[in-house]
Formats: sequence, C-alpha cells, structure tokens
Amino acid sequence: MKMAILALMMGMTGFVSAADTTCPKELALAGGADSEVAAGPVFSDSPAETVRGATDQLLAKLLVITPLYRCDKELFFERVSSSISPYIDFDGFARGVMAKYYRLASEQQIKAFAGEFRLGLIRTYSSALVEFDNQKVVVSGSEISDRSPDRATVSVEVHGKDGTVYPVEYSMAKVDGQWQVRNVVINGINMGLQFRSQFSAYMQKYGNDIGQVIANWRVDE
Repeated sequence: MKMAILALMMGMTGFVSAADTTCPKELALAGGADSEVAAGPVFSDSPAETVRGATDQLLAKLLVITPLYRCDKELFFERVSSSISPYIDFDGFARGVMAKYYRLASEQQIKAFAGEFRLGLIRTYSSALVEFDNQKVVVSGSEISDRSPDRATVSVEVHGKDGTVYPVEYSMAKVDGQWQVRNVVINGINMGLQFRSQFSAYMQKYGNDIGQVIANWRVDE
C-alpha cells in the first residue's frame, strides 16, 4: 500500500518498460556529478516553485538513469537520492513520525532513526518510481501560513493515463532558509500519520525498545 502511495511523491513518473533490460557500461556515469542532468538544487523563495523545479529536475534525470534500476539498483538509489534529498527535511519528518517517543529517545537514537527513515524512504520511493506511469503533474497552488511564515502547503495534481487525478499536498518548512518537504498527504492519506502509527505499533511490538524499533524499521510495510 505505501509503495503505491510513495510512487506519487514529488509527482514523478516511471519510465522502465519490460524491454529495458540492457545496461551499457556508460550507464555507470548516467546522472552522475559530471552528467548534463546533474544540476544543483533549484530552491526558490516560493514553495510552489521549489516543488515545480524539483519535479522537473528529477523527471529529466529519470529519463537518463532509469535503466540503471535493472542492472545496478544501488547506483540508481544513489542517483535518485542526490536529486530529492535537498528538498526533504528528513530530520523533521522523522521527528514527526517518532511523535511522543521522540522525548524518550537519546540524541544518538534520534539521529539513527532519522538515518534509517531516510534510507528506507529513498529506497522505497526509488523502487516505486519505475512501477508507475503518470501522464501529467500540475502544481495547482500554494499557501504560506499567516501564523508561521516559515510554513507552507503546496497542492499538486498527478494525472494518470486513465484520467484519474490524484491530489497531493506537501507540508513545507523553511530549513536553513530553504523550503523543504516535511510531510505529504496523497489522495487523502497522510503519510506522516501512517508512519507515526507504524512507529507506535513497532514500539508495542518490541516492548518500547527504541533500539529494536530502529533496527527493524521498514518504510514499505
């Protein structure tokens, strides 16, 4: 369930078909630091433009790197990570997932969970990217909070080939002066709350042992 939902994060499109089985040697350089699609982050003062820029950038990169998924998944994950990581506040996202248990965790455990959460989210999201083929992505609006000018929501519509429109809403926060995603609601499903429920269930399963929760954490359940 979460795998399918995550496929729509950042409004991306999958490009791998059954025929994409070859892996030329030059693919090892595809999307790398010296490639034409290795542009840096496209941050903007506008949260909507940040989302739009990130989307366009990854779409262009996916056209080049997707064949890597068939022959070198780890490198594919690395390439996707380099594109989306600047736009996601993994630490803030992870704190929201831990919720009340955040106060019970040590600083080391908090950092460890943020790392595991980031790794799991990227790997699951990257795998999901190659399984879906959405036609069009539209950034339909944004709103900066009146109470907190460093908080905003960005609305996106993902149009499927069958005509279905999936509404996506990003919760954005300014981190070190840059807009980053801290939560996402996809087709009415709040991913932060989904992961928070999972973390709580893990705490019960592992007897409130945060170390065990971290060691056994999986994003794609």
